[in-house]
Amino acid sequence: MFRRASSMISRRVLARSANWEYLSSTIGKDVNITSFREACEKMESDIVDSPKKVTGIDYKAWEAKVGKEAVAAIKDDFENVWLKVKKPETTMTFDEGDVASLRADAKSLVEDCQKMEDWHRLRVRELEIEIGKLQYELDNLDDLHVDDMMKRYPHIAERVDAQIEEGVPPGYKE
Repeated sequence: MFRRASSMISRRVLARSANWEYLSSTIGKDVNITSFREACEKMESDIVDSPKKVTGIDYKAWEAKVGKEAVAAIKDDFENVWLKVKKPETTMTFDEGDVASLRADAKSLVEDCQKMEDWHRLRVRELEIEIGKLQYELDNLDDLHVDDMMKRYPHIAERVDAQIEEGVPPGYKE
């Protein structure tokens, strides 16, 4: 059985630290990820610094400090309310099948995100190429001959032909 925060899993997560330079370059320059990075680093250090073994409560030492009645009431509340009722309600346990299923789901999600990122990067590259072509045409528009422009933009040629047939005078603007 696995508990919610297994120390083995958390150590594996820590071994794969985030690539902050890559993350900040993909998010963009307008986003400041410093506070997010600091929170992640604090969480990672808390996991590393957490005790490796959970020690029990020393009720005898507390009895000497606060009295037997108070410790008995707290102990009763802790054992009967927390351990028997509330803790099982708030604690998740995983068996090997659940862990394998969660890992498969996470792997599938990562693969889907990678495909989406690849598609978007390809689409951005296609748009950059189209922008480059249009910028080149815009820069060299004055060098185009009328016949070349009519071949390149047949919809303009059709419109000019239609206006000539209708008898629209030259220089007329709609």
